[in-house]
Amino acid sequence: MESKSFVKKTIAYTVAILIIIAVIMVIIDPFSHFHMPLFGMGPVATDERTALIGIAKNDTYETALIGSSMSENFVDSWFEDGYFGKSAVKFCLQGAHFDDYEIILDEVIKHPELKTVVFGLDNYILTDDPSEQEITIPEYLYNDSVFDDSHYVWNKSAFTEFLPMFLINNIKEHGSDDNAYVWEHLFPYGKAAALASYTAFRPEYPKDREPYDTYFENADLFLSKFTKYIEARPDVKFYVYAPPYSILFWDYSVLNGRLEAEICLLERVYSKLLEYDNVELYYFQDDMDIITNLDNYRDYSHYKQAINYYMYTRMRDGKKRITKDDYYDVLIGVFEMASSYDYDSIFK
Repeated sequence: MESKSFVKKTIAYTVAILIIIAVIMVIIDPFSHFHMPLFGMGPVATDERTALIGIAKNDTYETALIGSSMSENFVDSWFEDGYFGKSAVKFCLQGAHFDDYEIILDEVIKHPELKTVVFGLDNYILTDDPSEQEITIPEYLYNDSVFDDSHYVWNKSAFTEFLPMFLINNIKEHGSDDNAYVWEHLFPYGKAAALASYTAFRPEYPKDREPYDTYFENADLFLSKFTKYIEARPDVKFYVYAPPYSILFWDYSVLNGRLEAEICLLERVYSKLLEYDNVELYYFQDDMDIITNLDNYRDYSHYKQAINYYMYTRMRDGKKRITKDDYYDVLIGVFEMASSYDYDSIFK
């Protein structure tokens, strides 16, 4: 009898503990899965892959900043200037491919108050084989089923790691999400840092040149996915920008024999995007003052927060914008620059 009583008590205590954990998770909700933060808290940084889909679904915003680590150093309040909108949220996913962005965009595009999408179009999104990329956002956080919410409310990492992180970051940031996922202060910058990172994987010898149409299939697949959002919301302005990778990026492109194919890929994508009246395209990869100054970088592609602010002001002021009339010439200029640049001088 005592053993049966012990088992019953154990089951009862276990169930009680699970209920308490579930209640805490639902109320605090560090990933904003059920609702936006309560008690004056804000959607501060916890984990991009798990938190941002809930914010995309449940928050209210006029401007959505969507991109990879190249967008993480943006500050929401910059874009709350009345030009882009009065409220902005950053949806940044390090190393993400478009299948992840689709999940975010599926929620973002539903918001009737949405006015602006600022989208960082990284080259790797277009050159990497889409069939080899996996969705990194957990399905139980974005599907419509309530039956698998148990994966969230009784998730050990969410309860023991990210819930405390959510509370601590709210205390530090006072409920502001401006510095969410910003990494500006975490890395050394400069030529030495950039070269140390890059030389580890720089090709020793030039490879054969890839055919000009190597990435056309990738481009067409991307366009078929991305343009459906542009067409669904003609009332929303899409600011699409190409981040300014350092000159080392173009050294890598040349040595891998992909420069021509990469430029032809960009031409194919840009020509299509520029057909839409609600798309503005901004190109920063030809800004020589930025890309040739390795003091701006921590590796061959990631730049200081000052560059993010520069891009914000250029897009706000309509500068560095390319159009149907000049995009081709801009890309030809980049091809000529990248193919003739004295890369050896960087390593001396």
